[in-house]
Amino acid sequence: MKSKYIIIGAVILVLIVGIIFIINPFKQEAETEDEGNGQIPDSELPEEDIEPIDLTQLTSFTEQEGKAVDPDWSVDGSQIVFCLMKGQAQTLYLINSDGTGLTEIGPGFDPSWSPIENKIAYTSNNQIYTMNSDGEEITQLTTGDSNANPAWSPDGTKITYTSYGGEASIWTMNADGTGKIPLTTSTDGESSLPSFSYDGSKIVYVKGPTWNSLIEMFPTKLNEIWVMNVDGSNKHMIYAPSDSFQWPFQRAWNKNNKILFMKNGISRELPEMFVINSDGTNPKQMVSPTMDSSGRPNYFYLDSVWDNTYNKVVAVRKIIDGAQNVVTFSWEE
Repeated sequence: MKSKYIIIGAVILVLIVGIIFIINPFKQEAETEDEGNGQIPDSELPEEDIEPIDLTQLTSFTEQEGKAVDPDWSVDGSQIVFCLMKGQAQTLYLINSDGTGLTEIGPGFDPSWSPIENKIAYTSNNQIYTMNSDGEEITQLTTGDSNANPAWSPDGTKITYTSYGGEASIWTMNADGTGKIPLTTSTDGESSLPSFSYDGSKIVYVKGPTWNSLIEMFPTKLNEIWVMNVDGSNKHMIYAPSDSFQWPFQRAWNKNNKILFMKNGISRELPEMFVINSDGTNPKQMVSPTMDSSGRPNYFYLDSVWDNTYNKVVAVRKIIDGAQNVVTFSWEE
């Protein structure tokens, strides 16, 4: 079972692709009618129409070539690392931020690029590794229990990650794999998907069940977004909606104290890209897809991550019944 949980970071959304609207293509219309019945709290709905964004699509994979997932920015924003999934194969690639220079660098998923150097942390064979951005100097950082979801501290000296040995828990370690410290224990319940704050003093994470997409078609239980100090103290909940499952990625917390995350309604199967204040207030949907003539979205977004300036986002755009590719856009309030 451990090996199943470790691949969640890469496959959590890929397995729902192609079935979301086949299963229930008209569900969104019904839920729009139910909003007044309290299924979706008014405080969590966008207050006004979401402005269109100027997207740049970087990759152009067909469905047959594979699905792009888990993108992350280089130090200077000139390149992006991502995983291409094709069947059971998980391969890391680099691409320039203008869409040129696609380069394979090795097997793996869950890539997280150091904010200070050309070093990438990633998951492979249920463990966390680092390598240079050219695929050289591979170093294994963890052993034993299954580990995944690496995310760097802003100064590049620490990595926080999820250990899936038994109940999921959050740990930190030095960038060379030494000094491993557990930040959550069994008394905290399931804890996963950690990410450092912009100043490195706190960690945002998910408390509650991890969506095991190998077993469940859609998430069936709620979870919450929590924050704690980097030493594990002062754990507190900041976001606990009554109708959705949420998950942040690495570099989720920007310098304006906005936390970026994906949200999937238990009663609505379309993932949405959201931001909240670091205290959990003012949830806001970032982007909204265009609709076809029948009122169905043409696409949705996944795996969103801030760049190091924290005003650009890289994400994955999944065309309904179509390809899945890496896109970037700028966003400022």
